[in-house]
Amino acid sequence: MCKISIIMGIYKMINKKDIVKLAIDSILNQTYRDFEFIICDDGSNDGTYEMVQDLIENDKRVILIKNNENKGLAYSLNHCLSIAKGKYIARMDADDISMPNRLEKQIKFLDEHLEYAMVGCNLLLINDKGVWGKRILAEKPTKKSFLFTSPFCHPAIVMRKEILDKVNNYKVEKITRRAEDYDLFMRIYANGYKGYN
Repeated sequence: MCKISIIMGIYKMINKKDIVKLAIDSILNQTYRDFEFIICDDGSNDGTYEMVQDLIENDKRVILIKNNENKGLAYSLNHCLSIAKGKYIARMDADDISMPNRLEKQIKFLDEHLEYAMVGCNLLLINDKGVWGKRILAEKPTKKSFLFTSPFCHPAIVMRKEILDKVNNYKVEKITRRAEDYDLFMRIYANGYKGYN
């Protein structure tokens, strides 16, 4: 059983092959190596699934699954969670890049700080020319931190799977579509847990 499962939803990315490759490679080349990486294609019909198959064909740590039709990110992430074996769940998006020691640092933090249900981090904002800005998040978000925006960045978060199980994972409802992370983090806090950046 691996310690961490990384989950990623992907949909119609065939025209963004270069960034998808960078995103996937940034996980496969982590300093922390013992993981499973579960990628769910959300019913793409443009060759995205086959493209990802080619990108991951030589790495046995990657599990590629597919929805029969487009169901949305929350459904896709729950599909990943249904087969995830990790103690921790890390999020990743197909258009983001993780620093090489991201998982190592976040796992170490959660191992050493049992009082936290999840850990996120600050972000460097990039485009095809390089870094153009930063997003600095509150170190210790409180319930009030959720009043105007999410105090955590979804694709940079690592969560305890047992906590996700307790709050019933992502809600697959029209009202939370495009805000599935905000809803999940608020429910984690509403159940008495907390996170750290």
